[in-house]
Amino acid sequence: MLTATVFWGFMGINSRWLNSFHISSENVAFVRCFIAALLFTLYSFIKNKNAFKTDFKGILVSSLYGVLTLGIGLVLYSVSVERIPIAVATVLMFSNPIWVSIYSALIFKERISLKSAFLIFACITGCLLLMDIFTSGRISLDPIGVLCGIGNGMTFALQIVIPKIFRGKYSSDTLLVYGFLGAAIFLFILASPMEIIHAISREDQTPFLLFNLLCIGILATFISNTFYVKSTEYIGTTLPSLMAAFEPIFASIFALIFFKEQIGFLQIIGAVIVIFSVAFLSMSDKPAKTKNYLNDHSRNHTNKRS
Repeated sequence: MLTATVFWGFMGINSRWLNSFHISSENVAFVRCFIAALLFTLYSFIKNKNAFKTDFKGILVSSLYGVLTLGIGLVLYSVSVERIPIAVATVLMFSNPIWVSIYSALIFKERISLKSAFLIFACITGCLLLMDIFTSGRISLDPIGVLCGIGNGMTFALQIVIPKIFRGKYSSDTLLVYGFLGAAIFLFILASPMEIIHAISREDQTPFLLFNLLCIGILATFISNTFYVKSTEYIGTTLPSLMAAFEPIFASIFALIFFKEQIGFLQIIGAVIVIFSVAFLSMSDKPAKTKNYLNDHSRNHTNKRS
């Protein structure tokens, strides 16, 4: 799980480097999804052929799941790390459990306890501190980057909500197999794959470019999420969810080392508030139905960074 968290923390660095090669955010997202789709399809073919067995409606539902949670989510993340500090973008993505609680209340009519409501309020306050809104009276960061970071957290939360809606109808592996494929096709339409090919053929640093493409597709997407799911077999589901809190910390350290990115004191306080709010929300007392739902998130969380 720690290895997965380190790779996740580094994916903002890979994405930023790819942008420096004039590879658009849509193309970065396409590479991530295409490589992950290819490897996960191969993995499922070897380990679980039943994942491919579903009806036509199942294929449509899974494809829509992939487009919403993976295709759009990956683009939003790539845009956010391109336009705002990597640490801020990562923390905004990490706030997704807050959106899970809100979606659960709106869609499944699950009660939000007073403790959870306080943690949600604390997390929102932390996000506002991250945006440095209190010192300047306005958002001092790029508004598009901030909105994309928030949108990334919202779409990432749907990775948990949508499987719950179709629980008992389609397995998580089926949703992921056809979801990855659907997202890859969707991103292929938006992206310009020839741009990637031209960048590889004309750049003097082709090995470095290929290294980042493979890292963000294999390490930060496929292997990290596989390790995450595998870790739950050894240490349960709660501990991996809490260990994911290290991701923004690693992302901040890497951003400081490679890009000399620094955030202000209030922004650091905001990041700490968000991380602890999400951690305590994961441990908060909820109805049994919601607990099972959050535990399913740990098993189905195969596409982070989403």
